[in-house]
Amino acid sequence: MFRSALARIGQPRISAFQPPSRRWYQVSPTAVRPGMVIDHKGEPLIVLSREQGGTGRGQSVIKMSLKHAVTGIRSQERFRSGDALEVMVLAQNKYQYLYTDSDTVHLMDMQTFEELAMSIDSFEGDKEHLALLEDGMAVTVQVLVPQPGPISWRLPPRHTYKVDSVEIRLQQEAGTTYVPATLTNGVRVSVPSFIKPGESIVVDLQKIEYIGRA
Repeated sequence: MFRSALARIGQPRISAFQPPSRRWYQVSPTAVRPGMVIDHKGEPLIVLSREQGGTGRGQSVIKMSLKHAVTGIRSQERFRSGDALEVMVLAQNKYQYLYTDSDTVHLMDMQTFEELAMSIDSFEGDKEHLALLEDGMAVTVQVLVPQPGPISWRLPPRHTYKVDSVEIRLQQEAGTTYVPATLTNGVRVSVPSFIKPGESIVVDLQKIEYIGRA
C-alpha cells in the first residue's frame, strides 16, 4: 500500500492512497519519459528527469530523478536498459484555476464544479512558472485510476496574456527585433518591437516565449 499522505495534495475527503489493481503496463527504462509515474518497490514515483549513459557491458544505464507522488520526497534511481518498469495508468483531467492560498492551489473540476485543493509542491514544472497562473486558467491534473487519486498538476502548453508595458528602444535595427515586455501579471517576456501595451499575445508556457498575437 502506498503511504497515506494524499490529503495534503488531493481532495480533503481522501485519507489513504490505495494502489490500483493492475493498472499499469511494463516498459523498458529507455521508454520512460518525464511526467510518467512508475510503481517502484510498491511506491508511486513521478519521473522528473532521466539521463542515459553507457556502461561498456552491452547495456546502458538510465539515471532517473524521481518524486514520490504522495509524500513529495525526492530520490534518484539507476536502472539498466534490460530492466522492466511498471508505468502506472493516469487520467488527465481538466480543472480551472481559482486561487492560491499559502502553499495550496485551489482548482475546480470543469465538469462537476467540485473544488480540489493541491499542494504547490505537486506542480509539474519550475516554481518560477507559477507566476504564469491566472484566474480561470485551464490546468491539467494527473490522476491515478481507478481510485480518485490526484497526484500532480501542470499548466497548459500556451496561454493568452495582455501586455502591460514594452521597453522602447531609440534605435531600431532592420527587420524584426525583439524588446523586453512586461505582462499584466508581472512576468517579463521578449516580444517583437511592433507589439504595443494593451495588446494580447500568446505565450509558450514551457519556454516562456512569445508565440504570436492572440
